[in-house]
Order: sequence, then C-alpha cells, then structure tokens
Amino acid sequence: MEERKVALVPRIVVSGAIGPKDYALLLTTSRSIFVLENASRAELGAILGGVIGAAVADAVTQKKCVDYRLADPSALAVDEKNICVPHTSLKGLELKKKWSGYHIRFDYTDISGKDRKVAGLLSMPEELEAAKKAEGVKPAAALEEYVRMARQAIELALPPSVAQFAELRV
Repeated sequence: MEERKVALVPRIVVSGAIGPKDYALLLTTSRSIFVLENASRAELGAILGGVIGAAVADAVTQKKCVDYRLADPSALAVDEKNICVPHTSLKGLELKKKWSGYHIRFDYTDISGKDRKVAGLLSMPEELEAAKKAEGVKPAAALEEYVRMARQAIELALPPSVAQFAELRV
C-alpha cells in the first residue's frame, strides 16, 4: 500500500534536555513524523543573562520552514532531527487535558526494539493564534478548536488496530 499524507498538526512543543523544541506532526497512512521546526537555545541566554543573553538565545534559535504539501515523508522520516513513529510500532497514544494544557504522548518501540515515548504539549502556531484573535475568538476557545482538529487528524491517520487502544480524551 502506498503511503499517503493524511493531515498535519502544525505545532507540538516537546521538552528536551536543552530546552523546548517545536515540532510539526505529519500524519500519514503508515506513520507519524515529528518534524523539528524550532529548537530553542534559551539555556544559553539563561547562562549569559540579561540583554546579551536574550540576544544570543534569539540568534541561535533555529527555525525551519518545510512545505509539507511537497515534502516527501520518507525524506522527513530519515532526517535524524525528526522523530518517526511507524503506526505498527505504537503501543499507546494518549491525548488529554491536564492543568497545564493539552498533552499528547506516543509510546512506541523503535527499530532496535527499545521502548520509547514522545510527549508534548499541543500549542497553536502564533500565526493561527493571531488570526483567531483578529476574528474575535477567545484564546481558550481557539485552543480547544485546534485540539479538536488535531484529534480528528490523528483518528483519520490511525489504522483500526492502533485506534482501538488510543486514548483521545478531549
């Protein structure tokens, strides 16, 4: 069966060892690919402190712009900065609201057989947030709509064998 792009969740913030990382989640018929969009280097700013620290952190923050309509999922999957989760390796998937926001977690087995997880916070892209604000939509309502769209995208992408154990409680 040919792999087909199903949907895109434009922003998930994943905490890393050296600060938060912004990923876009490309959902295909066979895998979920977390594509690194922005790797924050805020810890450098904290070490240096003050205005200089903030300027350095801003300068070394890497922002990537991918045209997902043209991007080849196979090329994105092999990029070592991205995280590829084949749907056949999923052991658990959870999307739920917590006090700090809407959290998503993928539990899976990597190609070497090790159990892995990717956990992050669903966060609206700044452009979408600004557009919703201009339309008069309250931030909480806009975020809820974004999360509902993300849930629908995930449900469309997952095969029935995986969807049966996914906990999408939003």
